[in-house]
Amino acid sequence: MTDDDRPAAAAPMRGLDPMISLAMCVQAGPGVYALLLGAGMSRDAGVPTGWEIVTDLVHRAAVARGADEELAAADPETWWARHGDGGPLGYSALLEALGDTPAARHKLLRGYFEPSDEDRQDGRKRPGAAHHAAARLVARGSVRVVLTTNFDRLTEQALEAAGVQPQIIHSPASLRGMTPLAHARATVVKLHGDLTDLEARNTERELGEYPAAWAGLVDQVLDEYGLIVCGWSAQWDHTLVACFDRRATRRYPVFWAAPHGPRGKAAELVARHGAVVVQGVTAEEFFPGLLARVDALEHLTAPAPTRELCVARLKRALPDPVRRIELHELVEAEVTRVLERLSDGGRYPPGERALGPEAYRERLERYRSDCDTLLHLMAVGVFHDEAGAHARVWVRALQRLLNVPGDDGEQGDPGLRCYPALLALAAAGSAAELAGRDELLGRLLLEPVRAHSSASRSGPARAATEPRPAVLVLRTADVLGPDERVNAFLDTPYPPPLVQASHSTWLRRRLRDVLAEPGADSDRTISDAFDRYEYLSALLQGDLAETPETLGEFTLPDRWDGDGRLRVAARVQARFSEAWPMLRGGAFNNEIQRAHTAAAVVDVLCAERYLAAGGRQPFR
Repeated sequence: MTDDDRPAAAAPMRGLDPMISLAMCVQAGPGVYALLLGAGMSRDAGVPTGWEIVTDLVHRAAVARGADEELAAADPETWWARHGDGGPLGYSALLEALGDTPAARHKLLRGYFEPSDEDRQDGRKRPGAAHHAAARLVARGSVRVVLTTNFDRLTEQALEAAGVQPQIIHSPASLRGMTPLAHARATVVKLHGDLTDLEARNTERELGEYPAAWAGLVDQVLDEYGLIVCGWSAQWDHTLVACFDRRATRRYPVFWAAPHGPRGKAAELVARHGAVVVQGVTAEEFFPGLLARVDALEHLTAPAPTRELCVARLKRALPDPVRRIELHELVEAEVTRVLERLSDGGRYPPGERALGPEAYRERLERYRSDCDTLLHLMAVGVFHDEAGAHARVWVRALQRLLNVPGDDGEQGDPGLRCYPALLALAAAGSAAELAGRDELLGRLLLEPVRAHSSASRSGPARAATEPRPAVLVLRTADVLGPDERVNAFLDTPYPPPLVQASHSTWLRRRLRDVLAEPGADSDRTISDAFDRYEYLSALLQGDLAETPETLGEFTLPDRWDGDGRLRVAARVQARFSEAWPMLRGGAFNNEIQRAHTAAAVVDVLCAERYLAAGGRQPFR
């Protein structure tokens, strides 16, 4: 049958976009809709269609025969008319002519579906975006039954990647002992058999009639489930078409996706069953689009997520490359919430030059509470992001927090609205140290930048457009204000001159619960990681020609050994080498000598503070 002989494509629907209708139906009825997938589902993944297999087999036959090879490549139908069995060229007829048994045909076809080494190298014949999105629909419970006419195992591979182990039904024999469809989390019914099945059904004669039990399973799905059809032409599957025709009425509608509109048998079925046509999209566009719409509807109806739920979602998404976008959106949504809360307030009251002590403390506690979920996401995410696949997510979150309009240039404390950014950097940076990820720490400290800056307490005024990295912008003295102000809020204030450690203590106590999980709930482990984070931050500040902020707890008298050496300095400097991962993160301009120079400066300042606090002369 030529295209001219086929019925015209079904007319597109007017009114509501059928994708919207489909997404609403799927979201409202989890498990109600089944998928019917044909060859078009795997076409974009590099698996050839039936006609592409036919043309290649004709060319191979011509080469083997040594006759009219160029004609076979240019016009396979004419070549077949001259050298074939006298009938029209078609998938079924050609296979029967080339292989007279299912096993023989299996050998002929296997190479078209199994990836070769070259296919693997080029990324062909592996699950594509359509397979992964369909698998996500199954994983979330929106779909539980998949019918497929494909021999390949791409659907099963995508499901396994999504954490779903489906029951596979590929022959009438496998019906024995199967879990009922309603009780199984996921069922894949391979209507024509599996790639490994020597009895796979290929020809029209083999597909002419289903065994009774097999037909009964198909009838059950068509009767009890709505249907989402994608990539199936219906042209050669006469028995499956007959199963459709046996259903005089349907409980749920049929949605039919076709990039150019259904034609031939597919158009007849669409007209006969009143199917809703989703036209103009390929499988690679259809399933990701459907998944995105269902996700959006779920988010609309779901209650505001708790911190625990957000962290649980983050942990599920971290190791799954398919859920990369979900992880990104989860963190971005929480950053947006924090920024929206900051925009609700944060300026000084009219007529006041600065916040009073109680208002100041209330502001700090409110900002900390507002970003609680984000801080847990940042700490847990950075700690468990073993391959660094999501580094850009954490860097972007900090960048957005740095971009918040601050109080720069106004009366009072210039950087208090950067407090959430300071907390996020300290949480993520300490988590990076807990996990031993110096490269990521370097990126967190250096890649987020802020263009607008006012005069620093520790440096001269800068041009308003000069970009400064987070490690310089988020100096605790510039964000929190004078040491004495924060020291007054500590349960046990520091006596002079140790009051300079008050900022560090304030941050550590506000982040203790955030770092409890990645820190294995050990106070010593968390404290050591925070020491390394503060010391490395001081090294970078010194390297960038600013006075290092050596005010942290890591300089307190109990952090020195019996010979007057700073313990954290010894531990960090033991890592110094040309292969130090922090250099790959952009620190010290990738030059280890600059790290040694910065360490010499910082260590002298630390020793001075140590002596001022009554410590013994440092070891030389």
